[in-house]
Amino acid sequence: MTTRREVLQGLIVSMGGAAALTACGGVANVVATRPGSAGRFYTASEMSFLSSLSDLIIPRTETPGAVDVNVSGYMDALMTDWANDETRSSHRQDLGRIENELNQLVGGSFVGAEEDRSVRVLSELDAAVFDGSKDLEGYRSIKGYISRSYFATESGAVEELKWVSVPGRWDPSVDISGTL
Repeated sequence: MTTRREVLQGLIVSMGGAAALTACGGVANVVATRPGSAGRFYTASEMSFLSSLSDLIIPRTETPGAVDVNVSGYMDALMTDWANDETRSSHRQDLGRIENELNQLVGGSFVGAEEDRSVRVLSELDAAVFDGSKDLEGYRSIKGYISRSYFATESGAVEELKWVSVPGRWDPSVDISGTL
């Protein structure tokens, strides 16, 4: 049974992308970024890592991937324009911890590692974190930012989720006199 609270939570989540975009001042504040270039919040190194991570979490398939829709640029705008100092600090620390852990697991730089190895290592880390491991709990948060940022983009919402602003047929002139 769905409760009123669950319905409201669903509505809030579904509206989250639009609200987050509005909070960031719209698409105009999302700077087009390339892996390896610095953003307004992220350093060049952080941007490279975030781009690699988001590309593995949401890769390109028949629909655009996270790199294609500039998830790292969107997250850069969120951290710059929306997040408070505590959120920024926590986010940056979590990102650094995750990068260090993944670097150790691949035995070098995660950013430059072979894709098969990166996918395997990230899958292991993901499984451990979501199976209850208390290490790297910030990974859940960052993965959430990546997925919400992706689905807040036009491509993520329209191509991946198949969102339609007005589903079904709309009849603007309907006789309601006999229905009362």
